Amino acid sequence: MVAFGAVAWSWGWLQAGVMPEGVNDQVEIWMSGLFQIGLIALLAVMRATDATGTTRFGRFVLNAEVVAVALAMAWTIPFLFDANRPNTGILVVLDAFWPLSMVGLVVVGIVVARAGRWPSPARYLPLAASLLIPVDIALMAAGLGLEAQNVVRSAYLTLAYAALGVAIIRQVAPLAERHQPDPEPVGATIG
Repeated sequence: MVAFGAVAWSWGWLQAGVMPEGVNDQVEIWMSGLFQIGLIALLAVMRATDATGTTRFGRFVLNAEVVAVALAMAWTIPFLFDANRPNTGILVVLDAFWPLSMVGLVVVGIVVARAGRWPSPARYLPLAASLLIPVDIALMAAGLGLEAQNVVRSAYLTLAYAALGVAIIRQVAPLAERHQPDPEPVGATIG
């Protein structure tokens, strides 16, 4: 889901092309929703494997990111049905959680890398993937045209999150399976 969501959002950006300021593309909004579902799946895997460690700080960072992504998703839901609805009231507040959740991913990526609970290279891929915002800022600073920015941003999103998705399947999923409690034997009774 992590890789699929990133590829979907990347395609959504590319198919929308360069949009005028303040105008949203309906397909891109739907694809961003798939990306957000992928982020929730990523955070669930992180929780299942204690990727941010077992310290209070590690758990706090992960929980804060879950809340930030959930609030960003709450902004997305009404826009799924009207991409250019007025962004007023509570939606203005919820809109702030898009960039906050993306910055939060950088913090989560740093904590995952430092905790060292995931094997390498999976341990560093959440941080690499989360650097989408700094890459985007660098593209703007470089003065690339908007179309070139879209292509590079989409390529980065696809490659980074696809690599993360593959690493989760190959390296991290076995860790999650080991974290599952042993099932109670059939016929066991409480004495």
